[in-house]
Amino acid sequence: MENENLSSPLDHMAGSGKSDLVITQEIAGYLNETGKWGRFIAILGFIGTGFIILAGLFSGTMLSTMGSQADMPFPGFVIGLIYVVMGLLYFFPLYYLYNFSTNIRNAIRSGNNHELSVAFKNLKSHYKFIGILIVVMIGIYVLAIIGAIVFGAFGALGNF
Repeated sequence: MENENLSSPLDHMAGSGKSDLVITQEIAGYLNETGKWGRFIAILGFIGTGFIILAGLFSGTMLSTMGSQADMPFPGFVIGLIYVVMGLLYFFPLYYLYNFSTNIRNAIRSGNNHELSVAFKNLKSHYKFIGILIVVMIGIYVLAIIGAIVFGAFGALGNF
């Protein structure tokens, strides 16, 4: 009975009939600084992604020209292709982070609710992409571990 007067934070959201969410100067300052750091991280990420893609193209080309001298069980371009795919996968969350950072700073400067909404939509997409990527990578690791155990067991049985 003590909590009857407490209201949910959602009761103060726009469209609830009570009052709109208010972004104070302090909150705006935090969001603006978050936008600056997000943009910085995204730009560094774009540079790193560019290096990953260049390394993939270079290593794929070099390993392909080496041909059978490399003594690899697969064609040399496969390693380069893996790096290029990794670079492309890293690009998308960085793109969403950059868009969030740009839109959040513009929204704070202009006071535009639509731009604020677009900023948070990009932030949601950023985290959603990373979350899905993490789940996929965990699945790949689990399959790799199971495969290593199975092939190790068969290899050990084959030695008897």
